[in-house]
Formats: sequence, structure tokens, C-alpha cells
Amino acid sequence: METSYDRLRPRSEAALRAETLLDRYPNLSEPELAELINLFPRLSFIDQGLMTADERLSGRLADFHRDHGEKLKVRKIDLIIFLSFPAFLAIFTLWWLLA
Repeated sequence: METSYDRLRPRSEAALRAETLLDRYPNLSEPELAELINLFPRLSFIDQGLMTADERLSGRLADFHRDHGEKLKVRKIDLIIFLSFPAFLAIFTLWWLLA
């Protein structure tokens, strides 16, 4: 049984290009590899998660992270958003329990 999900918004150009390059990894030219390394910090956590869940890309993504992970930087705004939601949820829960 295969489950399909409809996206609320279309995939970004960066995500589509990264998927195209990952599909051919490690058989990339130097400019293509540099492009993939530069694309990854611009991808949202959701797009990266979808690539990780994709059976076709997950192995190549793991290889890419193993080979070039030190060159990949997470955007600070994504990290702040990612960490602020659980913090907000914890503060709200404590406030609700103590009120």
C-alpha cells in the first residue's frame, strides 16, 4: 500500500534542484557538487526530511552528508524556529499547569 500526500505549496526550486543533483550523486561535476553544497543550507527542514524519507534519495543523501557534512551549515533562522516551538510549548504547558 502506497500513501501519497498532497503538498499545500509546491516544492521550491532549490529543493527540486537539490533532488535532481542528489539523484545523480556521487557522479557530479565539481560545479554541480559546489551547487549542491550551497543549496543545502537554503533548504527547509521539511524539504530535507522529505528527501530523507524518499527511498530513492535517502542512501545518496546519507553518503552526501558523510562526505560533505562539515561544509553544510544550518541557517540560523531555521534553527531558531525549530528550537523555539518546543520551548514555547513547554512554557505554555507550565503556565497552564500552574494557573
